Amino acid sequence: MLQTRRTKSLAGEEMAANDGIKESEALILLRMCEETKAVTTLETGLAFGASALVFTHYHQQTGNGGRHYAVDPNQLTNYKGAAVRLVNEAGLDGHFQLLDGPSHTELPKLIEAKVTLDCAFIDGWHTFDYTLVDFFMIDKMLRPGGMVAFHDMGGLAKQKVLRYVLSHRDYEVLKGYRITGQESKILTLKFFVSRFLQSPSLLLFWFHWQYGLFDSSGLIVLKKRRNYEPNFDFYRRF
Repeated sequence: MLQTRRTKSLAGEEMAANDGIKESEALILLRMCEETKAVTTLETGLAFGASALVFTHYHQQTGNGGRHYAVDPNQLTNYKGAAVRLVNEAGLDGHFQLLDGPSHTELPKLIEAKVTLDCAFIDGWHTFDYTLVDFFMIDKMLRPGGMVAFHDMGGLAKQKVLRYVLSHRDYEVLKGYRITGQESKILTLKFFVSRFLQSPSLLLFWFHWQYGLFDSSGLIVLKKRRNYEPNFDFYRRF
């Protein structure tokens, strides 16, 4: 699917799979699982299911009885169940659970059920508010030492969330998970310039100089150091 950019709906209809992660990004997600010895994983934004296939395949291969939760209000409508079909067809549905709804209604159910996460992947609606809600809820469940990856970090909204994470919680950026050399330097430079033309202020943020110049992948991985919340009157500019 990653190579052909084609897939099928749950009903067997041919579809264009023009939205999703790259192979290099899939390998990073797999590495996250391996490093954390993940048993419980979660993603927001299921789309065509490439990332879900990584997580569920990992759980099957390790035989750890692991479970992967995928939150997406559009899976059975806009995406016509393509990811569900992909996971079922691979025989990985025993490790998979679709949460058919938005994060602000589905993630609280997991929190109430006292689910603990080892790894999470945030790739839902890309606005500041929805991305922040994704992270806020995930942080309640992610164990210390667990990892969370953000996708499509090229935009101002996502980068504002990253500033919040690093100023209001205790996480570290894992630069060893940075993707480099997976595409031509010309393509990377074109992406870098296009972002600059869209919004020059993007270049004031370190992400573009430490990540964007090396690969156009917008993936960044963070590790949770500890459970931490500031005092009720805390504020720091971000």
